[in-house]
Amino acid sequence: MLALASAALLATGCRARPVAGEKCRVPDQLSCATPSRALVCTSGAWLEVPCKGDHGCARSGDAYECDDTLAAEGDPCPSNPPLDYACSADRSRALVCKEGRFGLWRDCRGPESCQVLGDRSVHCDTTLGEPGDPCALQGTYACSVDRKTMLVCDGNALAPASSCRGTDGCRIERESRKVDCDDAVAVEGDPCDQPRRIACAADHKAELMCETNKYVKKRDCSRSDCRVQAGELYCD
Repeated sequence: MLALASAALLATGCRARPVAGEKCRVPDQLSCATPSRALVCTSGAWLEVPCKGDHGCARSGDAYECDDTLAAEGDPCPSNPPLDYACSADRSRALVCKEGRFGLWRDCRGPESCQVLGDRSVHCDTTLGEPGDPCALQGTYACSVDRKTMLVCDGNALAPASSCRGTDGCRIERESRKVDCDDAVAVEGDPCDQPRRIACAADHKAELMCETNKYVKKRDCSRSDCRVQAGELYCD
C-alpha cells in the first residue's frame, strides 16, 4: 500500500568511521554507527538517524541498510530520500519523513492497524477513523471507531457524512473495502448526505428528513411507532 520504508544506500569503504555533524561529500552515503543507528550524508554533513525496525542497521552485500520501518514522531530522517514511511511503535499510526523528521501520515485505527510487510513496505488500515483524521483521496469512506457514523474524506481530513444509528451500524466489507451505513434511525441534527432521505427518530415517535446535510423532524407518528420494514418507512 505504501512505499518502501527501508534505506539501502552506498557503503562507506575502508576509512575512518564518520562522526555526526562532520562534513561529508557523497550525498545519501550511509554507514552504521551502532546496530540501531546510522549516519547518512545529507546537506553536506553526517546526520545520525535511528534504525528502529527489526533489522536495525547492518551491512547487506556491498551496502549498509538502515531499517527505519518503525519510528517515533519527530525522529530524524534523511531530508532527500524517496518517500520514506514507518509505523509507530504501538502500530496505531503510519508516519512519513518530511523535511528531515518523521511526522503523522495516517491514523491506522482499523483492525489491521499499521503493519510492516515482508518487503519492508508499510500498510495502514484506515477503514476505521475519527473526524479530523488526515486523508487524501476525496470521496473515500470509513467508519467511525464506535461504528455509529460513516465518514468521508474531503481531500484533506475525514468528516461525518451520515449517522448510522440503525441496528447494523456502520460496517465494512473486508474484501472490497465497501462501507455500508444503516441510517434507518437518526437523531435531529445528525449528519446526512442524501437530500430528502428519511429515517425514524431514535425514540420512534417521529419521522426525520435530511435537509442541508442534517436530519430535521418531518412529522410526528401519533398512532404507531415509526418503523422500517423491508426497506420501507412507516409513520402513522
